[in-house]
Amino acid sequence: MSNYCFFNSVKAWGGGEKWHLEVATYLHNKGQKVLLIAAPNSPLAEKAKTKGINVQTIKLSNVSFLNPFILLRIARLLKGFKIESLIMNSPRDLKCAGLASKLINSPKIIFRRGSDIPIQDSALNRFLYQRVVDKVLVNSEATKRSLNKNNSQMVPVQKIELVPNGIDTNQFLEGQVSKVYEKQKDEFVLCTLGRLVPQKNHDFLIDVAVALKKRELKFKLIIGGSGKLETALRDTAKQKGILSEVVFAGFIEKPKDLYLSGDVFLLSSLWEGFGYVLAEAGLCELPTVAFNVSSNAQIIQEGKTGFLIEEGAVDLFAEAIIRLAKNDDLKNKMGKRAKRFVADNFEAKNIFEKVEAVIRPD
Repeated sequence: MSNYCFFNSVKAWGGGEKWHLEVATYLHNKGQKVLLIAAPNSPLAEKAKTKGINVQTIKLSNVSFLNPFILLRIARLLKGFKIESLIMNSPRDLKCAGLASKLINSPKIIFRRGSDIPIQDSALNRFLYQRVVDKVLVNSEATKRSLNKNNSQMVPVQKIELVPNGIDTNQFLEGQVSKVYEKQKDEFVLCTLGRLVPQKNHDFLIDVAVALKKRELKFKLIIGGSGKLETALRDTAKQKGILSEVVFAGFIEKPKDLYLSGDVFLLSSLWEGFGYVLAEAGLCELPTVAFNVSSNAQIIQEGKTGFLIEEGAVDLFAEAIIRLAKNDDLKNKMGKRAKRFVADNFEAKNIFEKVEAVIRPD
């Protein structure tokens, strides 16, 4: 039996937090000792408690690593729980918990990198990735390539392990469905899911909606997710005359309820480490239209389970949607292939076994 600590002080809920919860739950259910250190009252902390996982809370800022009292507190927590393997997901946590671990008999330190954003070439980062971290776990080839983009020696190659994200297909699909939106007659329903932040690029989907309306497609665009850009996006939709075609659904507790409300899934993100939403939508038999960026091609098979479009190409994006709207047979075949591809390649049990092999204490 091993002692694992999942350290994630991010207040919001996103792909990294989902990954931490699922892997921590997997190990907990296997009888391993698991501690989760999370932000107070965060979705991650609350969800982990319902799984029976031991949760401790901590509030950190981007400069907390400069506070010796915070580092000492973290060090005492790790030492008190006899942590053997420490897993982190954000640069802030790496700086704090990573440095704190150097104050004690360090556990095995794993940093999960989930986005293909290059690491800044700084003295602190060189120290952390070369002297503190034992393994860097990445979820796609795109993420792996980004690690050493600014410094070819930033992360030693022997430290990098690639394991894609996993999804429990049976658990995800089981249970009742409460649709977010009820489709109207002859309406083609488009859906997307993600935080309303610049990375997700929802402004682009507003422009796509304008293009679809000009082409006289009867449609609804369901935008799931919350964030600081919601008011601005509403204003933009209103200014461009498509507010009546757009539904802002807010935070979605059960993503399946959104996917099963739609005909096609859209993803306009400028980058993704591993698009959980692409896999989830595929399991719900939705074809996807997305940009050909980051790891999207790892999940979407061009022309088979969806369409990968040049970044920013509004007309091409709209044309792909119209093609699916006008061909039910194509849409349905793509959706069935998407479900089969996700189930065959990203089943959680197989993926989590690979993750465990990487993070297991030596």
